[in-house]
Amino acid sequence: MTDSMQAKVAATRVKQSSPKKVAPVWTVPQPPSLTLQNHPLVRRHYRVATAAIEQFVDLVERCIRVLVPGALIHARPRMGKTHAIDYVALHLERHRPDILVLRMSCEHHRSDFEGPFFSTLLSAAGVRHPQPKSITDKRFALMCRLSEQLQMRAGHIVVLLCDEAQRLSKHALEWLRDVHDQLAHHGVRLLTFLVGQPQLMEQKAHYQLSGDEQIVARFMIEQQHFRGIGDAVDAATCLASYDLSRYPENTGKTFTEFFYPRACEKGLLLEQSAGMLWNTFVNVHAGAQLAGPAEIPMDYFTRAVESVLLQGAQWDTQDLELGVAHWERAVKESGYVAAQQTVSVMPGQ
Repeated sequence: MTDSMQAKVAATRVKQSSPKKVAPVWTVPQPPSLTLQNHPLVRRHYRVATAAIEQFVDLVERCIRVLVPGALIHARPRMGKTHAIDYVALHLERHRPDILVLRMSCEHHRSDFEGPFFSTLLSAAGVRHPQPKSITDKRFALMCRLSEQLQMRAGHIVVLLCDEAQRLSKHALEWLRDVHDQLAHHGVRLLTFLVGQPQLMEQKAHYQLSGDEQIVARFMIEQQHFRGIGDAVDAATCLASYDLSRYPENTGKTFTEFFYPRACEKGLLLEQSAGMLWNTFVNVHAGAQLAGPAEIPMDYFTRAVESVLLQGAQWDTQDLELGVAHWERAVKESGYVAAQQTVSVMPGQ
């Protein structure tokens, strides 16, 4: 799915005790007429920030500011890492157009070969087929492509966001280090963010023990534990973005208002349901006897919100008050419990 096909919504953190800020919004070109079918929420073409995503953005900004070459961001599966990468890429596109942002999905290969690795990097840089065949030509094409893109931006920084980075082998990191050094020779700074599962921390420890300092010092200087929705304040941050963000940007209705125009006339705000929605997740988590404290992955949280918003045609009245029954239905439809139960019985969990 290309960026031109998507509407992305980002929200700054909204604390219950502080004034709200209208979140920046990324949208596709305005359609001739906005309908239910082409609204970004229906198509799931939007991104909402959590506290963890904002911490990720802060880390990226800090690394850019002082040119830290690499950082490691780890989280359990389904916590919203790919969603966060989307958000960070759009944040940089909006606020730092001089920076070239590359997104690389790290693939699993049974054999560790340099050719496929550089083909993936070339694809991330926008070089499609036909690609050069020899490794030397692939390396040269990559340098040329990055140089051209940076000249267009009048910039000197490349941010590489690696998704599922636990799949990168030691050889791949060494090849990436070569790219880093080649770019530095030409005055270009490559900042790499390894985003992946907790195995990344084990890999870092292994590299430290084995004396591979060149890898740790280049790609794993900073580290951050990425979390899901962890409390009612996190829930309020996300819900407020639906109340504040508009589509089309600046001129359209808020997401909440689009689906509940009558109720919004009387002051309906999803943020007011933050405690209720959070408690519903906590209760079903406990009722299903799921292990550990409740930490809600972004995918299931947004699905619950979408479930409620998409019922607007049926529920919207001026005297509507969203209650426990509404949110219990939404959490059930999100698939949270079924998914967690499936994960809990998988081998190795």
